[in-house]
Amino acid sequence: MSNTPESRKALLYDALLGFLGFFSFLAFIQAVVNLFQPEPLVWPAVLALVLVVSTVVVWRARGRWRQ
Repeated sequence: MSNTPESRKALLYDALLGFLGFFSFLAFIQAVVNLFQPEPLVWPAVLALVLVVSTVVVWRARGRWRQ
């Protein structure tokens, strides 16, 4: 793999997308499990929302950058 600025930027986007995607998935599962608790809390859903929105923003920015 070359060491150009473009490849570094692509690697940065891919790493950030993987990190956000993984934790978005975990937060979403936690929010769904939380729904079935006797007294569900709000923060798991808010955390999942923030992470999913962040993932989508990075995904769209990566797509715009590649074109």
